[in-house]
Amino acid sequence: MKKKVIVQLVDTLDLGGTERMSVNLANTFQENDWESHIIVSRKSGGLQHFLNQEVQVHFLEKKSFKDLGAFWRLIKQVQKIKPDYIHAHSTSIYWALMLKILVGRFLLVWHDHFGLSDQLEENKRSEFVILSKWIDRIIVVNHKLLDYWQNLLPYRKKSIVYLPNFPYLKLDEKSEKFETFTFLNLANYRPQKDQLTLIQAAKSLDDKRIDFKILLVGQKVDSDWEEKLKKQINEFQLEQKVILMGPSDQVSSLLAKSHVGILSSESEGLPVTLLEYALAALPVICTAVGDCALVLKQGELGTLIDPKKPDQLAEAMISCIENYDSLTQKSKKLEEHVKLEYGATKFFNSYKQLLK
Repeated sequence: MKKKVIVQLVDTLDLGGTERMSVNLANTFQENDWESHIIVSRKSGGLQHFLNQEVQVHFLEKKSFKDLGAFWRLIKQVQKIKPDYIHAHSTSIYWALMLKILVGRFLLVWHDHFGLSDQLEENKRSEFVILSKWIDRIIVVNHKLLDYWQNLLPYRKKSIVYLPNFPYLKLDEKSEKFETFTFLNLANYRPQKDQLTLIQAAKSLDDKRIDFKILLVGQKVDSDWEEKLKKQINEFQLEQKVILMGPSDQVSSLLAKSHVGILSSESEGLPVTLLEYALAALPVICTAVGDCALVLKQGELGTLIDPKKPDQLAEAMISCIENYDSLTQKSKKLEEHVKLEYGATKFFNSYKQLLK
């Protein structure tokens, strides 16, 4: 029986949620005996090292949307691979659509990771009323996006599905926790992730002379936002408490060594980071945005707080330090829940059903 051949289109392999999902998918497809390819439009990044050896990676070295040379390389690569499916992530759908129109001998899947799902009315993408005729399947990462697309494209309801993100994580179980109680924030540096609220909460803990550290680990996406974070840390004299680490290819080690995972985002879809915290059996503090409350069973499996509430966040952080032993029991239940409901096997089985 001929192997299924799938090509994913993604802009980069930098350390972001969309990119992590593309790597998770590539490995899962390969492990299920599909021929798995990733075509990266612009540049690699730290996540390339997490791909299984059998996954084939190709680079277009795209310089802009109108880079015809890169688009020609995409056409030639797809003609050579002859995929059964092309799976386009986020904005890669635009080139995938042009490819479909020109050489469309494949089924086109669009994976919409749109993170600002709490501000959909301000970010309407009505052009897809027309463009959707060339998209065979649409996958969304939370229920708000599902409602949005099914309302915008009511005649396409059966081909628009919610498939939750899933983590793909290999931890070093021998790692010991950091000596100082450490909160880990895995999030790129941009306003949506709202690390400023986390820094303000850290000031409250520092004023109470609590011993702690916060590791801010992420890609430097927005330089202005990064400067705001640095300025706030300096103003509060938190240089020894709040560490701007930037991107890291040691995420698995940091997850194993940290005590608590935090997301202080003002908007989310279904963050892969939250699922990775769960697989690492970390107690979790998270804002109730996107599908985060669904993952945490409305707070039963982790601490939910309102966005942009530094006092509330500080209170949750102090509670984690004071009740850490009891919270680890809750985090074990979260780990089991995520493995069952958000695992790679469940995603792959649902994915195959969608393609039928």
